[in-house]
Amino acid sequence: MYSLLRRFGSVLLIALLLGTFSRPAMAQFGVAAGANFQTLDDIKAGSRTETVDNATGYHLGVVYDVFVGPVALRPGLFYRDIGSYDFSSVQGSDLTQVDVTAFEALMDVRVSLFPTPLVRPYLVGGPSVFVPQSEDDALDDGLESASYTFNLGVGVDISVPGIDLTLQPELRYEVGATDYLSDFEVGGTPFSPSEQKLSAFALRLHVLF
Repeated sequence: MYSLLRRFGSVLLIALLLGTFSRPAMAQFGVAAGANFQTLDDIKAGSRTETVDNATGYHLGVVYDVFVGPVALRPGLFYRDIGSYDFSSVQGSDLTQVDVTAFEALMDVRVSLFPTPLVRPYLVGGPSVFVPQSEDDALDDGLESASYTFNLGVGVDISVPGIDLTLQPELRYEVGATDYLSDFEVGGTPFSPSEQKLSAFALRLHVLF
């Protein structure tokens, strides 16, 4: 329960920080969604190894794009499906596939490369913090209250003629900076994972209006 309250408090703080932005003239709200392809390490328990069952997930959220000349700041808040682990071989446990999800807040910095009236390629990067969670109490106890990553990517800013709408398809790579998983126990079997940092490729589409 304490772990859940800490995570809820972290998400609430993130939402309040994002809500402090007022909308200037050169800014757009938007929604975003895409697929993420994580690199998750197997979890070891002594001589045994529990494998990652699925490392492909999705994400969706809201963003706020603020233009400052050729540079734009884009804070965002996302819900993310990270993947799942398979504990079906652990004796004394009825767990099979256990999903891991997260709330994620990020601050992207976009730098335009070759601005044109309708299509503007750009580089994007910035830090993010995510709050991992699981529906299973055993694995949830081992998840950190917050973990940090850094994102790099490329995208294209496309203005839709005739309407105030902008599309931003992106290819991104995320590098883990801190672990998201520590010691936990399943069915009386202790697990002590090491170097559990989240790295991922992602395809994302932003729709700004």
